[in-house]
Amino acid sequence: MVSALITSGLRRETELSLMWMGGGLLLLGLWLLLITGQIHLACALIFALPLVLLAVYNKESALVWTVVYLMLLGDIRRVIADIATPAAFDPLLLVVPVVTAVLVVPSLVNLKLKEPLSKAVLALLVVMCAEVVNPKQGGLSIGLSGVFFYIVPVMWFWIGRSLGSVALVHRVTYRVVLPLGLAAGVLGLCQNFIGFLPYQQTWITAVGKVYTSLYVGASVRAFGFSVSAAEYATLLELSIALAVAAYMASSRIWIGFVPILAAALILSGGRGLTIKLVVVISVLWVVRRGKKLNAMTLAGMAALGVLSVASLSFLAAQFASTADAARRGGSAAQDALAHQLGGLAHPFDQKYSSAGLHSNMVLTGFTEGVMSPLGHGLGSTTFAARKFGSDSDQGSSELDFSDMFISLGVVGGVLYIAVAAFGIRAGLRYVDETPLRIGLPVLAILIATLGGWLIEGQYSTCSIVFFILGSLVHQKNRSGARNSLLVGKA
Repeated sequence: MVSALITSGLRRETELSLMWMGGGLLLLGLWLLLITGQIHLACALIFALPLVLLAVYNKESALVWTVVYLMLLGDIRRVIADIATPAAFDPLLLVVPVVTAVLVVPSLVNLKLKEPLSKAVLALLVVMCAEVVNPKQGGLSIGLSGVFFYIVPVMWFWIGRSLGSVALVHRVTYRVVLPLGLAAGVLGLCQNFIGFLPYQQTWITAVGKVYTSLYVGASVRAFGFSVSAAEYATLLELSIALAVAAYMASSRIWIGFVPILAAALILSGGRGLTIKLVVVISVLWVVRRGKKLNAMTLAGMAALGVLSVASLSFLAAQFASTADAARRGGSAAQDALAHQLGGLAHPFDQKYSSAGLHSNMVLTGFTEGVMSPLGHGLGSTTFAARKFGSDSDQGSSELDFSDMFISLGVVGGVLYIAVAAFGIRAGLRYVDETPLRIGLPVLAILIATLGGWLIEGQYSTCSIVFFILGSLVHQKNRSGARNSLLVGKA
């Protein structure tokens, strides 16, 4: 016993010594990076090391804090870029891939697939990996950009499949996504009505000539904490859907914040997201009533959705006018509101709405996938293809289904549709198998972001969606194991 105590004491002293030595070397390394001007890399290490250590010792906490990091990534990068010299590549973008690798590797060991959703995701990943080296997209650097935008978020499916308990899903949705979504909405409203903080204005000046969609007329779109205005708008739509679903499931408190989120969404200029949100709420209302999804229910859903969108367009027409819809040079809030109302009131008029343009882009994407069945390469629909001047740059169609047909060809596109179909079916089953305060918000996330599960540059929302998809399988496997145990005991 004395020998064991001595051995334990020596081991503890050794661990403490190694910890202090490691900490000292880390501080020395960070100091060297700072004095040599490598501020971006030093900051990336400051964020990455704690998350990696958490991923080793407490995977659930690591996942939660990585989601927080993803949701704040835009402003983190803008602050650091304001105090550091410009860098050709931002190491902060490597933090999440590294943490994702640490989290996902254990879940892929002894992987046994029984569910259609898992098989479809694995097949999709195989096609994605093959398309990284597709020569049609240009250089390998363009294919590797596709890894950041597409493969890393899909890997969160396997993390959710391994860790996605009901308790963890509750923690992510109610303690991370909703609070930070609300904070982003408040910040976005301040950007609309007051203006941008100095470091945000510096970023706007730097990217304004390239990121032209950041502008509505002469005004700049709000972007909250997000990396882009598009991700910000998606986060707002997702947060509203979550809050409404929580209210339907008797979690009443969040409904009080919907007016703030809705105002921020309207002023974000996301007209398509506003229309989709109305449809989502209609679907959630039908599901909440417990109706089974037969042909009659689906027809009723479709009719309710069409009626809701028509009502939204009619309401917008009462507040919009030709003068307001065409005005330029007003305040940021006025320009954003005119842009939103004009498009909703005149959805088929090219002067006010870009619906026709987006429809053509989506149709072209599907057609391109059929005409080039082997795809153009994983990175062909990313910003990297445009930046490096790829001969086969197709550009994003702004819908993930058609983007996957462009990038991955017919096989990859069909596999992605299968992932979406199996995912929605699993989401509906999840509502029946879990408490409503969990199941309905999860379904809200999936439906609200449908068509944007895998859009380039929307790091946080895409990763959250695929974590949720993996959590559906985690719950199904737990339910199956529990049922098998009960049968065995019987």
